Amino acid sequence: MNFPGGKGGTYQKYINLMPPHEVYLESHLGGGAIMRYKRRAKRNIGIEIDPEVIGIWTNTNQIDFELIHGDAITFIKKYPFTGKELIYCDPPYLRETRKRYYPIYKYEYSLAQHIELLEVIKSIPCMVMISGYGSQLYMDSLNNWYTYSFQATTHHGMATEWIWMNYTSPIQLHDYRYLGDNFREREKIKRKRERWMTRYKSMPVLERQALLSVLQAVNDEKH
Repeated sequence: MNFPGGKGGTYQKYINLMPPHEVYLESHLGGGAIMRYKRRAKRNIGIEIDPEVIGIWTNTNQIDFELIHGDAITFIKKYPFTGKELIYCDPPYLRETRKRYYPIYKYEYSLAQHIELLEVIKSIPCMVMISGYGSQLYMDSLNNWYTYSFQATTHHGMATEWIWMNYTSPIQLHDYRYLGDNFREREKIKRKRERWMTRYKSMPVLERQALLSVLQAVNDEKH
């Protein structure tokens, strides 16, 4: 599926910043690249206001998550967060930050909606990630949040994507399959994992248990 602002070419960047979580919510689903490619949590919820997009997901995809037709801000305000969730928000980017100011989304976001969304996500008791282009509004509103930026190719050339998180850079990930900053690094790490797995499987049982005990001890020291 092709949507304005879709993350089909950059989803690895986002997944590599997601700590372990039991519930995953994607508040402005669209093409849902992150939802489609990340490892499933125990519960997965996609929220989308556009009925046509809901229809596409319903009719052309074998979905294995809860699909909610509704306004993201309204849903977030009513959802009973427990702290075990991670919510990713990918709203229509501020029009003033785009190279082309004219509307590109069927359901654009006004300045007031951006302000309301930012205030709402700052109040919820769970892990939150939101993406956009750099702006004074986001920088001021989320001035104490952790940030990550990278260059991405768009329909109108290169642009700097920003990610804001209300948690620090994770030391554990929900999904390790896309580890690495680019394709070459990801392939290199993938080959390492395959070699490690082959060596591990070839070990006698007691050696495996000894290795696991060492890894557990190291993990306990970190915590």
